[in-house]
Amino acid sequence: MDEKKKSRFGIKLLKFFLALLIPILFLLLLTGLFLKLSGIDPVSQAKALIFGKGVSPAVQTSGVPASTSPGLKQQIANQNATIKSLQNDNNQKSDQIAQLQNQLKQAQNQANQQNQTQKSQNSAALQTVYSQTYKNMDPTKAAAIFGKLPVKQAANYINMLDDATKASILENMTPTQAAAITQLLKAPQNTNSSATITGSSSSTSVSTTIP
Repeated sequence: MDEKKKSRFGIKLLKFFLALLIPILFLLLLTGLFLKLSGIDPVSQAKALIFGKGVSPAVQTSGVPASTSPGLKQQIANQNATIKSLQNDNNQKSDQIAQLQNQLKQAQNQANQQNQTQKSQNSAALQTVYSQTYKNMDPTKAAAIFGKLPVKQAANYINMLDDATKASILENMTPTQAAAITQLLKAPQNTNSSATITGSSSSTSVSTTIP
């Protein structure tokens, strides 16, 4: 009886192992077939995993097969070409910016020169007005006007006049005022010796020039 029980138990155990082993073998076969279709040798991969030789060189670390490397090389070449093109565009834009900056500097220099020229012309015009005004004014009245101004300001106005007008105005000032202004006298910058203006015409021009 004991032997029968043991034999029955052994048969049951064998059937149990067979029931487990058959699905496992079926799964292994399906896995091997799938790997074969994917271009991977399951035997070599199993040996590599067992003996620790790493992954087969047929599989890239990125999961891309080695057969696609020429395509990757072409993509890299295209990307490098794109980068070079962008760098060239950047260099051209930098050159254009430099040219625009130079043009801006030139325009600013021209504007500054024009402003200086305009200031010089305005100063010369004012100097002509002052010179003609005080030249045709009574020296006594002109001396009284300059006597009420600060010495430096009076000297600046008198320096715009010709020598004859300066002398006639200084003669009608007090000695103290004349001495203080004399120390600040300069040679006349603009002289119009050939200009002869009558009293009426000069007064008319002054009234239309001075606001």
